[in-house]
Amino acid sequence: MFESGCTHLEDIVKSQIPFIKRHIQRHKYFQHIADDNDAMADFIQKYGFVFREMYCEYICKDNKECDFYKTLKVD
Repeated sequence: MFESGCTHLEDIVKSQIPFIKRHIQRHKYFQHIADDNDAMADFIQKYGFVFREMYCEYICKDNKECDFYKTLKVD
């Protein structure tokens, strides 16, 4: 059904925003990053996969039909 990739990318990004806002200052401090945008990009690059997998596994209503999700499953 979803052969070309995830159709819920906007939802995944929206679900990340509260977590990023909550932790971005500490992330900047520990990673020695001064700029907020650079810190957000770094945060997403390092931890985005966790958000994606949690969203796909527990939130997405389409995960049973999603070919992309099936590639994430390691069972």
